Amino acid sequence: MTSPRARPPGANRPNLSNQLANGVIELIRARGLGPGDRLPTARELADAFEVATPTMREALRRLQATGVIDIRHGSGIYVLRAEQRLMLANPGYGDLETHTILQILDARLLVEPHLAELAAGHIDQATLAAIEHVIQQADNEVRLREYMESNVRFHTLVARASGNLVLAQIIESLIELYSVELDQVDPNLQLVDGRAADNAVHQEIFAALATGSGTAAHDAMSRHLQTARLSVSSRLIPES
Repeated sequence: MTSPRARPPGANRPNLSNQLANGVIELIRARGLGPGDRLPTARELADAFEVATPTMREALRRLQATGVIDIRHGSGIYVLRAEQRLMLANPGYGDLETHTILQILDARLLVEPHLAELAAGHIDQATLAAIEHVIQQADNEVRLREYMESNVRFHTLVARASGNLVLAQIIESLIELYSVELDQVDPNLQLVDGRAADNAVHQEIFAALATGSGTAAHDAMSRHLQTARLSVSSRLIPES
């Protein structure tokens, strides 16, 4: 395994995180690991890649946010999928304006309810268990930023369960771009601190997936995103 440690002087942390994330994906493939298989600990991976453990944890969180792995506190790190993304968000191209952030939500509204409906007909027990775990984890999160990471994982897992890789990865890129840009305009995450309501509708979506009800999953996801858009719009756009 090639260590990503060797890099040009002055290379920034995001680049190192990307290298580490790609290295973990290569490790998953090299070992023939599949969904549900357990990875080495963060410390063991850090030793293997010759980086500090906090640096490795940062890369692992990136992989978790995009649905490659699932980090279960007290249990371990587990593979969810082994393939790389077809498309990546590019949050560094310039600042997004408020109306563009809302347009990202509009795009998600067009696609995510459809993916939730497809997921109800395709989802397997392992993915259902992973989604249930994420919901339970979100219920127990005290810190808002960690809660938001759980929220991203929920939406990523549902999209992936649809079976449509292209649309799922479009949604992952939109979520990633939305999260980065919203963090710039709202660093304290005041706009998205509606965890009680979020958790309730996440439970509703999960129940629909578990019973195979595509219509219920579609409608719940649509209402969920419409509520999020209304919340962001009402707080970001001043009344005239």
